[in-house]
Amino acid sequence: MERFPWVEVFRGLAILEVVLHHVTGRFLRELSPGSPEWLLLAGVNRTLHFAVPAFLFMTALVLGASFHREFRLGRYLKSRALRLLWPYLLWSGIYLLFRYWDTGVFQPERLLHQLLFGKAYFHLYFLVVALELALLLPLFRPILLRRPHGVWFLLLGAGGTLALYFLNRAYRFLPYPGSFVLWYLPAIALGLYLASRLEALPRLLRYWPLGLLAAGLGLWGYLPLALDVLQRVPVNTFHYQAFHWIFTTGMAFLLLALAHALARTPLRGPLAFLGRYSLQIYLVHPMVMRLLEKYPGFPEPLGLKPAFAVYLALALLLPLLLARLLARARVSPVVFGR
Repeated sequence: MERFPWVEVFRGLAILEVVLHHVTGRFLRELSPGSPEWLLLAGVNRTLHFAVPAFLFMTALVLGASFHREFRLGRYLKSRALRLLWPYLLWSGIYLLFRYWDTGVFQPERLLHQLLFGKAYFHLYFLVVALELALLLPLFRPILLRRPHGVWFLLLGAGGTLALYFLNRAYRFLPYPGSFVLWYLPAIALGLYLASRLEALPRLLRYWPLGLLAAGLGLWGYLPLALDVLQRVPVNTFHYQAFHWIFTTGMAFLLLALAHALARTPLRGPLAFLGRYSLQIYLVHPMVMRLLEKYPGFPEPLGLKPAFAVYLALALLLPLLLARLLARARVSPVVFGR
């Protein structure tokens, strides 16, 4: 991390996006669909809908870069089990208990289904996808070491995604496409491409205007469809997904370029601090938000603006406080795997 300080800066920016995305989604329920205020907040919410591809992009980049060093499969799998599998199982159990306390609903017959697809709580599917990516990446090590032309990575990202989309459309073998790692192939392929040419990364990041162009084009096509989906208006699913893939892949590259630049500024410290605890914030903040809904029952008494600030601040600060306390007590690896 000292050699690549932009990694934690990237994660800090990405976790800020996650919390903002979830808080804006919460407050959409306080507005009338179709009103100017709703359209503004919904536009912000859907524009901030790129966290999972961005985190997977960075995972592919970091782990792909590590494959250029000595690689032992057993040690790699043990590390992934500690850092991903254990936190996923533990927090799935915690959230199942939390949901039972909150709603009184517990379905033991669906337990295996919930664990396989990350449905113990709405945000846990990301850890399932991250686990699938961790198992998939060693298969790409021989390819990364040969450093093939970028066209092959483009074919993997675009061709593989299109093939998966149309196969699933024909045979419906993915019950939850967003909980399957290959659904994010464009961002993963871009991360692998950069991992194969890590020494050239500063030069490659000079092409950030291409990332801006892709993100802008993708958002232009994706945002109107996303707003229709929020209002339960039928849309063309292929157009929706295609523009979303273009948008999120462009945003992942832009976020990397921004993180690389900010790593040389005074903002590196606070952003890297957030990035260091990004998993902890990700795991805990939905519980904080749900508790704020129940106790003291705002935003209704406080109004939109002050409640929004309270949600945003506490959704960041309480998980950070818990993470720091557990780290000082030396039990963080047991609770968060790191």
